[in-house]
Amino acid sequence: MEIKEFKVRMNTATLIFLIAYALYTLFTIFTQDTSTIITIIVFGVICYAFFLGCRPYKYSIEKRTLTIHYRLWKNSHVDLMECETICDPVPRMADLVTRPHAIEIYTNTKKRYCCFPVGRVEFVDAVVKANKRIHCTVKEYTDVHRKLEKKARKEKRKAEKREAKEKMQKESEND
Repeated sequence: MEIKEFKVRMNTATLIFLIAYALYTLFTIFTQDTSTIITIIVFGVICYAFFLGCRPYKYSIEKRTLTIHYRLWKNSHVDLMECETICDPVPRMADLVTRPHAIEIYTNTKKRYCCFPVGRVEFVDAVVKANKRIHCTVKEYTDVHRKLEKKARKEKRKAEKREAKEKMQKESEND
């Protein structure tokens, strides 16, 4: 089976913080003394290492395993067969403000994994294909698949009506 990879959507607040901190560091280089500059640069390196190295940068789904890849950390593996629910973020005030595009995956033991893929519908589709028993309540995914299922049912009904008409015509010709 092929490996499906998904990039992580960067958190807007984190991106704004890192850019603002870089600009602040450049500003202090020209206005402050050396000990202050060294402290600010060391703290900046720690922030950049944490936000860019210790946070996920891609997700991959192979067979029935979701792998969360980190640059400086050990990769995390999630067995999708032990997952029971995939949903939009549960309404918590702090989470809705900081990560409105999260997808939460809950295991049988109620452990929560938050994922932030760029292609939400494709990611959910890959997870659902890996575990057909998972309960999916991601609004974007269910809306797309309801429309597709409705269209397929409509086509099926039309085909059945056509077959019935053809059958009736053949019977009337034979009589």
